[in-house]
Amino acid sequence: MKKYFWPVTAFITGILPGFFLVFNFIFSDVISLYERILSLLVVVVAYLVLGAAFGLASRDIRLAGGIWLSLPALFLAFIYSFKEVNSAAINLLYSAAALGSSVIGFHLGAKLSRRLKQ
Repeated sequence: MKKYFWPVTAFITGILPGFFLVFNFIFSDVISLYERILSLLVVVVAYLVLGAAFGLASRDIRLAGGIWLSLPALFLAFIYSFKEVNSAAINLLYSAAALGSSVIGFHLGAKLSRRLKQ
């Protein structure tokens, strides 16, 4: 049971930013490049913070923690790519931002947790 606690918790927690940030930014009409960059930065910061929080809590340095956290966003972007084929590049960009920042945040949080424990 304990083995599955953090992946399941990360997945369930990842549903909120996956839908309210990534999916809404993909779905919304962005007028300028500035707004697109700003929305990408919001996604990166949100997933870095969530990843770091889960990394601090779990103390386990593995790639899977960040992947579980960003999996709902990846799933939503993947599904929406079939509906709007023209936005596949933007969907891939948001997916990469969510996945990369959550994995980096998780790794840094777990490293910090191990250093604080010593």
